[in-house]
Amino acid sequence: MSHYNPATTDFLAPEVRRDPYPYFAYLRANDPVRWVPAMNAFVVTRYADIATILRDPETFSSIAMRRQAPGKDPHARGGQSVITSDPPEHARLRKILQEEFRVRPLRELETRIRELVTTLSAALETQTAFDLVRDFTVPLPVTVIAELLDIEPSQHAAFKHWSDCLIKLLNDRAGPEWQLARQGVGELIDFFSAIFIQRSEDFSARHDILSVLLRAEAADQIERREMIAYAMLLLTGGNETTTNLIGGMVLALQQRPDQLAMLRENPSLIPNAIEEGLRYCSPVQGVYRRAMREVELAGQTIPAQADIVVMLASANHDESHFERPDSFEVTRRTGGQVGFGMGIHHCLGAHLGRLEARVALEWLVPRIERFERTQDAVAWNDNWFVRGPESLPLRWKSG
Repeated sequence: MSHYNPATTDFLAPEVRRDPYPYFAYLRANDPVRWVPAMNAFVVTRYADIATILRDPETFSSIAMRRQAPGKDPHARGGQSVITSDPPEHARLRKILQEEFRVRPLRELETRIRELVTTLSAALETQTAFDLVRDFTVPLPVTVIAELLDIEPSQHAAFKHWSDCLIKLLNDRAGPEWQLARQGVGELIDFFSAIFIQRSEDFSARHDILSVLLRAEAADQIERREMIAYAMLLLTGGNETTTNLIGGMVLALQQRPDQLAMLRENPSLIPNAIEEGLRYCSPVQGVYRRAMREVELAGQTIPAQADIVVMLASANHDESHFERPDSFEVTRRTGGQVGFGMGIHHCLGAHLGRLEARVALEWLVPRIERFERTQDAVAWNDNWFVRGPESLPLRWKSG
């Protein structure tokens, strides 16, 4: 239940970040293409308009995803990546790692993911109380992506910190925390720069993803700056979405015991429940695009070179596309949900995220009814770009 007036509340207000869906509903009905000065961008909220934007990369460029990395920024030494590039560069970059993230190669990972879930869950079962985010939903995907990049375990905590810094740069535009995030991103760029220099001496026998990029570089398919940007994208995309998806779904299932009961009785519904989780929870709330020419959307003129915030979360809750959009239903037909994007920029790691979530939920679903929250209010992460519980303190019910 919203405790603010969407008509008079600012897009970046903390109360909107905690509960954005009433705000999106208001915008869809009354102001579907709104200029938000604080974002220096138009915010687009209707499903049909969002689909138009995401399916037309020629008119709506992904270069806007680099809006926090101007050319003179000393910490913007990375190049373009698959989320910041347009055709034909986008196709060139995506092709390099596309095979690594297809369903068949990822099946080989399932055994390792199950091992990680077993280890993490065993630790939870020895504790009376725990934080599901800190102790489970964060370390699972961070460990998986770190191992895919063949980064030593001692760096896993730093990976999460650097990933948060990248999200902070996209979320805010100024301020002390933003400046600290820039420093963190600089550290990450230096880290991957050093790794590539070290591994470039001998990568022929290695099978990690960074070595795939090094082989592509040797074949003149990619430049070093682009490799750094790619590695940074893989790090962030490889953990933020999955962490927020699993945490959000646990909350949704706690709030809908009838849906939880359906999954307990029929675990084969878990894959479809994950699709519903991608729609309902929308771990990635929105993305940037830039209008390359003057264009009209929903009666609003968007000037050439203006930036646009495409609210994926609003599209996923658009009543014109989904019946009862604010209801979490594990048997819903979720066709058209944009939790992993749409068009040529559909998330490269979508299969990996689904696999991690499925294995995690196969352990969680039989146990969620034994979880008891130790605080009523949910501590959501404080940004608009991605959304999920910042922490989820739980304890095992007695008896």
